[in-house]
Amino acid sequence: MSEDITIPPMREDGLQLDEHRRMQRVFWTVQRISWVIFGIVCLVAVLGFTGSGGVFQKQTVQVGDAEVELPRVARWEGSDTMTVRFAAEASPELVLSQPFFERFSMERIQPEPQEAVLAPAAQRLRFHAEGAPPYQLSVGIRPMHFGWAHFDVTIGGETRMVNVLVLP
Repeated sequence: MSEDITIPPMREDGLQLDEHRRMQRVFWTVQRISWVIFGIVCLVAVLGFTGSGGVFQKQTVQVGDAEVELPRVARWEGSDTMTVRFAAEASPELVLSQPFFERFSMERIQPEPQEAVLAPAAQRLRFHAEGAPPYQLSVGIRPMHFGWAHFDVTIGGETRMVNVLVLP
């Protein structure tokens, strides 16, 4: 039984390996760059830019005498909440433009609206309020499509455009 064993040459550092050093350096460089990218993705997720928690997950929009808090980043088919705080004495009314209903489904409204009116390219929700303000309204929403969602929120005659990024 005769097997030819070739002994690799001795390197300068004393190791007896036959390796392609240039390829290994390229691999290490790609690996280090990948770790940096992975770290950035983790940081972005922790800060809330991927939805589901974090400092930047929610946005607050001032519309007239009300404040609307809703997700800045939402997850496709994931439940979320839009909260409206009315500060005015008048009967609370919330108007959402039609693009809202094309991108989101409303799962629940707490409290239930006293009246829901179909307006041109929008829906108007009126609520009965007793006592002194502030009044708070909670709307459970679920994104139906991913991408950028742009819609108008109108309260007290003032309209603001709202942007929500829906991630898959």
